[in-house]
Amino acid sequence: DSSIDGNVSRETLQSLLYHHATLPDVLSGKEYSSLAKHLVGFGKPKSSYDILNGENSSITLVFANRVRSKQKMSFDFVWPSVLVKEKKCFGYAKLTVVASVPFNHNYGAEFIRVNLEGFLRQDNGNDQYIGRLKPIHKPHKLPDTLLEKNQISHSNKWSQIKKYDGNFRGVGKSTNWRLELETTTRDGESVPSHGIPFSAILTITDISETKNVFDSMKQSLLSQNVNIHDIRTANKVVPRV
Repeated sequence: DSSIDGNVSRETLQSLLYHHATLPDVLSGKEYSSLAKHLVGFGKPKSSYDILNGENSSITLVFANRVRSKQKMSFDFVWPSVLVKEKKCFGYAKLTVVASVPFNHNYGAEFIRVNLEGFLRQDNGNDQYIGRLKPIHKPHKLPDTLLEKNQISHSNKWSQIKKYDGNFRGVGKSTNWRLELETTTRDGESVPSHGIPFSAILTITDISETKNVFDSMKQSLLSQNVNIHDIRTANKVVPRV
């Protein structure tokens, strides 16, 4: 918080930490994919300097707002042109969502009453969007399923914190993408009238670390008349002794 110039929400500070956390090398193997979260959670965060000062080969977008009843957040954008070849998209994407959802301990294990889910979707060429990310803790051999117990165990459903990623080696037929946040409520529950504060962080990276993704994406957003602001680091004066 002290490294950022100005005020940011609690959810944004949390999401920045979780988003940039990595597993220790000893636990990063596929054989530990279902165990690591029970030992170290999302892993160890980077330093505040590394979090706030990225490389040109990636861009990180922060969305902070409140989602209200019967609303969902939707943001359309074009994939960075430097990561596109013959309309196929390349790169690595990571999405972290943190929401201060309402609690009610009268319901025991179901005390979290509202679920906020994040999706990164790509246009399939017919204006229909397909999800491209998977929960970061989902075991590699576990098939896609809608079973509630699997979504709770491996997809962090009904959790305040969610993290997803995807590695793209030429996917789709379109450069049109959409970031969406959607709410689910338990039976008899509704989203509070004042809404649910959240922060969603999306990073798009060139795996080869050679292409200037930052400038490419920034120019694309400006051409769409998207109002963007840099998170500025606070200038600290260190007295010399």
